[in-house]
Amino acid sequence: MKKFSGILLILLFFASTNNFAQDKVERQHRIKKSQFPSKAIKTIAKNNNDIKRLKFYREVDTAKKTYTAKFKKSRLFYEMDFDKNGEFKSMGFTIKQIDIPEENFERITDYLSQNLEKSKIRKMLQLYPTEENGSREKTIKNAFQNLMVPYMFYKLLVRGKKDGRSADYKVIFDSEGNFKELQKSLPANYDRVLY
Repeated sequence: MKKFSGILLILLFFASTNNFAQDKVERQHRIKKSQFPSKAIKTIAKNNNDIKRLKFYREVDTAKKTYTAKFKKSRLFYEMDFDKNGEFKSMGFTIKQIDIPEENFERITDYLSQNLEKSKIRKMLQLYPTEENGSREKTIKNAFQNLMVPYMFYKLLVRGKKDGRSADYKVIFDSEGNFKELQKSLPANYDRVLY
């Protein structure tokens, strides 16, 4: 009997570690301007007309590092994403439900209700990635003009319940509201808080 319970314990251990290894998780930390890539700061400086509340972040997940600059311009909250070398990747701004076409939002909520037991949308962004042959300036211009272009997508930060466990997720949908990607996020880092 002891031998059987020992084998069962080992199998459960390996099964649980395999499940955790499949999750791609990310966390975002606020950083100083000096820790932000200088090439990225030059890109921001070119487009800094009327920018307020500029803050810098580093997002770390299991595959890569991303640097994000967040700021306010013309009453909208923008985010510019850069890779570890300071190359511009995407730009977006915070939106509300009313900013998404109704049928597209229905597709989004249908996906969430079918794939998560419970879900609450915490934040929505309309993002403009750089196209393969597109220019960085065109992408930035499209984002500042809030254009509805076919290559843009929606990024939702969702608190949801899956398999009986609550977690934070980043869910990506294309411009038509079709599902693209689901990624689990780590909870906010509260290392600075002392108990």
